[in-house]
Amino acid sequence: MRGTRLILAAAVSVNASYTVLIPFVPDLADRAGAGPAVIALTFALFAATKSLAQPVGGWWTDRWRAGPVACASLLIAAAGIVLTAVARDPVTLLAGRAVWGIGEGLVSPALYAGMSALCRVHRLSTSRMMGNFSSAAVAGFLLGPLVAGLAAPLELGTLFAIGAALTAATALGLLRAIPDVPPEPVPVAVAVGETGPQWWRWVLVIGLLDLFTSVIYTSLEPVLPLYLSAGRPASARTAISAVFVVGLATSGVAMWWLGRHTERLRPLRLVLAGLPVLGAGLAGIGLFAGVFAVAGWLVLFMVGYALLFLAARRAILELPAAKTHQGKAFGLFGAVSDVGNVAGPVLGTVLYELTGRLAFVLLGALPGVLLGALLATTGRRAAKPVLAPSGAGSCTPGTASHRTADAA
Repeated sequence: MRGTRLILAAAVSVNASYTVLIPFVPDLADRAGAGPAVIALTFALFAATKSLAQPVGGWWTDRWRAGPVACASLLIAAAGIVLTAVARDPVTLLAGRAVWGIGEGLVSPALYAGMSALCRVHRLSTSRMMGNFSSAAVAGFLLGPLVAGLAAPLELGTLFAIGAALTAATALGLLRAIPDVPPEPVPVAVAVGETGPQWWRWVLVIGLLDLFTSVIYTSLEPVLPLYLSAGRPASARTAISAVFVVGLATSGVAMWWLGRHTERLRPLRLVLAGLPVLGAGLAGIGLFAGVFAVAGWLVLFMVGYALLFLAARRAILELPAAKTHQGKAFGLFGAVSDVGNVAGPVLGTVLYELTGRLAFVLLGALPGVLLGALLATTGRRAAKPVLAPSGAGSCTPGTASHRTADAA
């Protein structure tokens, strides 16, 4: 289906934008006179503007529908890509990266709302659609530096010009591909107690769960390379790269598989399954220092990560209380979740500096604490409105979704 393919392509592009600059850091230093502080700001500013723009994008989506917002937002991102490519001084470089981040932040809620619209119009399973979307997001993280590395002979300016053109083409495609449908009506039983000022509380809870997941994962990004390279020669770079590629690939495949085979499981069940797997993987990393052992435990960790990542996004997409505020819901969710990408590396680095390999065991204990809190405080009846929507994980009642879900 054309609309689904374009949304998945946009998801790849949005997430590749985080990592595509990594191979070009030396080029930025030469072209734009970017020192270490400017390089750090280039990455941090993108994440910050993307996070702050998401609630605005959500509000805009609810007022103007997903298709036009997705198109306009990606065109803004394309302008930021061009500005980054032509930058010859630090100020222009930072401005370009900020504009790029704003465009990516604005488009995120529109993409989620576009997925929901496609599910309703074509009677697709939300679980399968979100599994595909999540896999595309992980693929973007992997493809960003890979494509940049392979295309390095083209130089930064040429490669980014191609990227901007592809982004603009995707934008125009989304304008036509995302159906222009009104928000899904809210059932009366739900509308009485959970819409109005209440819906954002559920979104905040789900966003905090995803923030927790982001903190745990991103805490590994600076720490795991230090752990794998301790006492080893410079060739440890190959091992570090291989371990992360295997881990990310595992999470992408797991999200795709889970999207197809957990349609009838409530998101809360995915959370309860994912937390112990996440904790066990982290504890195993801390107990075994060999490259192959670490890679194996990281694979287990990434399966738990996939369960939590998918559960949070399915919960938002299927949240009855936010059906008429879906853009704002995903905007708030994204803004809260992205805080974890900032806090995680700081937490991981501090713990590792203070405790060494014990940091992985301490991080692994956190999912256990959260699991105990959920089991102790979350009753089945209280969880159903937000994490157990009716329809067995589908946009439509009954079994209609299974007839056409393969199109996603």
